[in-house]
Amino acid sequence: MTWASTGDRIANRYDLKQFLGAGTYGEVWRAFDRNRGYEVALKLILNRDSGATWREATILTALRSEHIVEVHNADQAVDLPYLATDLAECSLDVRAQPWGVEPGLAVDWMRRALRGLDLCHKRGLLHRDVKPHNIFLARNGSAKLGDFGIAALMDGTGTADAHGDVRIKAPELHSGGRSSVQSDIYSAACTLYGLVAGRLPYEAGDSVDDILHGKYVPVRDRAPHVSQALAEKIRKGMALDPADRYLAAADFDNALAIDDRHRIFTPQAPHNDHLRCWHVTGRGSDLHVCITGQPRARRYSIETRFTKSGNRVRAHCMDTTESQLPGKLRAVFNTLARP
Repeated sequence: MTWASTGDRIANRYDLKQFLGAGTYGEVWRAFDRNRGYEVALKLILNRDSGATWREATILTALRSEHIVEVHNADQAVDLPYLATDLAECSLDVRAQPWGVEPGLAVDWMRRALRGLDLCHKRGLLHRDVKPHNIFLARNGSAKLGDFGIAALMDGTGTADAHGDVRIKAPELHSGGRSSVQSDIYSAACTLYGLVAGRLPYEAGDSVDDILHGKYVPVRDRAPHVSQALAEKIRKGMALDPADRYLAAADFDNALAIDDRHRIFTPQAPHNDHLRCWHVTGRGSDLHVCITGQPRARRYSIETRFTKSGNRVRAHCMDTTESQLPGKLRAVFNTLARP
């Protein structure tokens, strides 16, 4: 049961239209701003101990950028603090799960978020929680960095106390290190991994030892359609040694600007009892690459067919074992990606 109800009017200005979700701070509603004539996301701060939400408002008001979620108003109605921000379509994790998105789209979203992150760093602010759930898709399709609830100002050393989601927390933060520009960049690289693979490189239950030693499934094993060049950029962003990562978010952004794709590989929800499917567009005829098989027997088949005729592309159809499947798929996508 929600605290507010559809149809309620807040501060004699915001008409509540739809409940969007709740957190430790309170509730979020889609609301119509009667003063400005458009819809906003209205955070109702019901938890009086939630100073983080007010901190977020102060921070975002000072960080005006097309790449950062904008705060339109922060005020109090009687004894109810509230925060009106851009109304997003959804967070990126909703779009990416469970199969991931087309790498070019993931890169576009990530580059926009990195520009927002770079502005934060230039203003002396660390986000400390960069992940798909905290990057939002605006109604015009652009991605914006948001949720600054645990952001922190850098001290004289350019660092802040360690904080953040264990799944995207840089290795050095697990061993007494402090949050830094490089730890934010690590989180951004984890985020890009999650966008193309449909899941983050680490899960909440993974051991800290695995994180400290960089033991995660390579992105091309989970997303074989990702190019080796993009996989290397993700690997660099997730380097164990902070000095081996990109020096700044702008450097990561610039590295992602290089795009030599000749074909576009879009993950799709499996169909016809297939286990995984991709739609291949761009140069040449459209294709579908699908995995079929019997997981219990650990035997699989890679089927590549022309989308229009359904005819097989025999050179890219093969039977394989479970252990050989990732390598065989990478080989198929590598060949299809050639000019």
